[in-house]
Amino acid sequence: MVFQANLQNPIQVYLKRHEIPAAIRAVYNNFVSCLYPDVNVFTEEYHQWRHASGPFYKISDEARFVNRLRDMLALEDGDTLWLAAGTPRRWLESKDGIRVSELVTYFGPVSYTMRASGDGRIEADVQVPTRNAARTVHLVVRTPSGRIRGVTINGRAWTRIDAAHEAIELPQDQGPLQIQIRY
Repeated sequence: MVFQANLQNPIQVYLKRHEIPAAIRAVYNNFVSCLYPDVNVFTEEYHQWRHASGPFYKISDEARFVNRLRDMLALEDGDTLWLAAGTPRRWLESKDGIRVSELVTYFGPVSYTMRASGDGRIEADVQVPTRNAARTVHLVVRTPSGRIRGVTINGRAWTRIDAAHEAIELPQDQGPLQIQIRY
């Protein structure tokens, strides 16, 4: 944890280095240290100074936390888009799963859902952005087991799986994608 959590951005660095547990820990540390629940806002830094200089609550600091959460759901890394790169495993253990709707990215708006089906499978629906084509789009599926055993996209077997990063390279020329992941 850093003293000025909303002024630092280790979360994005962790995500780009695929150090997901560190990114998740940093987000939660940031949240805990900078949220003041009595007024429901984030601050620039954690402190209990009696005579702090400058305003204590700032909109820019609140926005930084939201940006970190957004990076966990959709991260642009050069000409590559990583979807769900920073999501905690337990989010996919829930039948509610993850739902992202019209999230704005450099490549265009992206929408996706991922949810557990209860039998060692995760089902996902993805609308890949098309405004500025990314060179590569990856869907990161942090399964409860940590291992992807098989993937089908739109009913066809798919083999472009990066096991080390728990990521599936998505086709960009097939419209909406219905994906089943076995783990």
